[in-house]
Amino acid sequence: STQSYVDPYRGITRQGDDLEGVILAELSLAKKTIFVAVQEIRLPRIAQLLVEKYKAGVDVRVVLENNYNHNILAQSNTPEDGETDTHDATRFRDLVKLIDINGDGQITRSEMAQRDAIFILQQAKIPLIDDTEDGSSGSGLMHHKFVVIDGKRVVISSANFTPSCIHGDVGVPASRGNANGLMVVESAPMAKIFSEEFSLLWEGKFGMNKPFRGARTVTVGGKKLTVQFSPSSRGVVWDMTSNGLISKTLSSAKKSIEAALFVFSEQKLADAMKVASTKANVSVMVEPKFAFRSYSELLDLLGVTLPNVDCVVEPGNAPWRPNTSRAGQPSLAGGDILHHKFAVIDSRKVIFGSHNWSDAANLTNDEFLVVVDDNATALDFSGEFARLS
Repeated sequence: STQSYVDPYRGITRQGDDLEGVILAELSLAKKTIFVAVQEIRLPRIAQLLVEKYKAGVDVRVVLENNYNHNILAQSNTPEDGETDTHDATRFRDLVKLIDINGDGQITRSEMAQRDAIFILQQAKIPLIDDTEDGSSGSGLMHHKFVVIDGKRVVISSANFTPSCIHGDVGVPASRGNANGLMVVESAPMAKIFSEEFSLLWEGKFGMNKPFRGARTVTVGGKKLTVQFSPSSRGVVWDMTSNGLISKTLSSAKKSIEAALFVFSEQKLADAMKVASTKANVSVMVEPKFAFRSYSELLDLLGVTLPNVDCVVEPGNAPWRPNTSRAGQPSLAGGDILHHKFAVIDSRKVIFGSHNWSDAANLTNDEFLVVVDDNATALDFSGEFARLS
């Protein structure tokens, strides 16, 4: 993007679009309802505006992932299961830096009231649940990142509502935020589809407790948008799942595929690219943290096989080396990650959402996937792909 703006938390001018600014502008228009389903909210200005709207009589409801449903006092400084020490410790340190306004190492209630998003929501008694609402310890991840406003507009994103996902790490001036995208769709039929998903979550139905719904297509201003939610059970034919929709869209490629992915671990999607590569140029970049793990399908595109820690190669592994294509890592500021989950097909279709290209996203997590059939949208995403290349 040629845009630049001043990061409200660090006061530095940075390139890119102000995604938080877009979210705030949309929320400020709300007259009746705001339904938020986001894995993590740490941006205080968003929390403050939700409170303001709630106090003005707007029906505000928030669904979070249980790992992030706590204020700084309840935030763990110790790793959770399956998390690396550094990730959890970094998250805690970032939260302290954000909330400790005067930098004295002490967190006061006054600072929490200004900067601790969850504390702000809790104090105002905003209706808020997480994926333990169904009595479980949380099934997969509640990985959504969407907001439905007044039953007519939907904000959809790959970004969590946190400083590091949107602006940059609070204590790291060189950080520019994780690479993410955001769309605003003004459409009552689209809002209805997302409101249905929200209603299921609000009833405490997460993961496999939700009914299966296949892909649905709506037309917005003459453009087709196809939406699907995860997870699907293993009993559902794979072609009918969200990953099946990605595969079908990849298979339609005649000229080009450009994919920027946080995780790429679903073998069948690499296989679909392999077939498409006979007609189309295939270019893929994957977040460096995950690019060269044994399960990464980027390795297939490099013609490389890596066994896992037990020296076992994944079943069905099929390395190939596209001769007309590129596969690699993005160029990003230190500490920032490629958090995108998008692909552009033939400069015309965009695959977008909270949905990573993995088995877990397909079969365990609460996710959304949108395929947009529109040249202008495709051009924007191709520009982002070029910027990261």
